[in-house]
Parts: sequence; structure tokens; C-alpha cells
Amino acid sequence: MLFEINAEMEKKIRDWDSCEPVDVAGGKFAYIFIPTGLGTVIHVHCDICNRKLDLTDDWG
Repeated sequence: MLFEINAEMEKKIRDWDSCEPVDVAGGKFAYIFIPTGLGTVIHVHCDICNRKLDLTDDWG
């Protein structure tokens, strides 16, 4: 399986992001991909403020 973040998703993440990294590596996000029968659920979790962003495409 191949899990990708496209340009539109990157823009949503940049617009949503308001935290400064606290370590020298600059890492602050966990990307969670959950394959289902209807599609792939995509969440971004901020390790600093504990917020979650849902990037899942509309299934409707």
C-alpha cells in the first residue's frame, strides 16, 4: 500500500498548524492512515498541542 499526502492536504496542514517545534529535529506531527472498505481515513496529530486534523476525503 502507498500512503501519500498531496499538495492540497499539505496546504490544509500548513493553514491548521499553529505550533512551534520543541526539538531540534522539528518533528511535531504523527500521520495516521487507516485503510477501510470505503476509502482511507487520514488524520494528522500534533504532538505539541494534542489537536487532530481529519484529512479524510468526503465519502458522500
